[in-house]
Amino acid sequence: MTWRARYAARRAVTRALVAVGVWAALGASAAGGEWRDWCADEGAGASLGWHFYCDRQEEAQEVEPVPVPPTPPSAGDAQSATERVEAMRKALEESRAEAILDPTPANVTAYLRLQQETLQRAAAFSDAFRRTVWASPELDYTLRRPVGALAKQVWSDGRRQARDRALASLGERYGLIYLGHAGCVGCKVFGPLLRAFAMRHGLDVLAVSLTGEALEGWPEAVADNGRAARLGLGDAPVPALALFDTETKRVVPVGFGVMAEDEMAERIFALTALETGHDY
Repeated sequence: MTWRARYAARRAVTRALVAVGVWAALGASAAGGEWRDWCADEGAGASLGWHFYCDRQEEAQEVEPVPVPPTPPSAGDAQSATERVEAMRKALEESRAEAILDPTPANVTAYLRLQQETLQRAAAFSDAFRRTVWASPELDYTLRRPVGALAKQVWSDGRRQARDRALASLGERYGLIYLGHAGCVGCKVFGPLLRAFAMRHGLDVLAVSLTGEALEGWPEAVADNGRAARLGLGDAPVPALALFDTETKRVVPVGFGVMAEDEMAERIFALTALETGHDY
């Protein structure tokens, strides 16, 4: 290569380097914008070749919404107490749902504040409730059914005495009817128990054997011969115990199946000495 050819080659290289520098200094931003515009076109990046890739555009950061407290009703839009409570309940549920679906600090804080406000209202009501009950004996149900250990023991002792007095005079108006049969497993347990209970309280018992055989604890049991059906107990499960009111000629079922003495006494006392709803 002659010196002229070498000189021309060096000048060409110099011009190329200068052009690159000018492009870098003046057109980089515009070229970058064009490049991003090219990448913004759907599917355009695929045509650039495997050694090119498009940078992802940064997603715009969403600003967390600040919860806006509900606007209190104006004087002209007065709500009833029921409507206000319902509105509070719905606001709490909505705030909770919002916190679950989008658990941002703002949403969770808003829910916790509403929850605390609701709990505080409930606490204030509970405290006012008990203070009112303490000061109003006619509203205090625990005077009828105590819940404290000492008061409950005193009440139980008085109840037992009243029950025993009622059972002692029960025979003046009522008699007991006992139904069973020889093959009844429960009758073998309940029969002797009923015998001891009747003797303790001086009660008259008519024992009826549905099969005509002797019953456990009641050798004097009489055969059914249709008695159970006439008393309205023909299909009753055994052992069965009922009261017979000699004044009204009515049969009052006491219970079916094996019962303990205390349970029998309590049921008979309730059925003969207490008005409906007295214990509740």
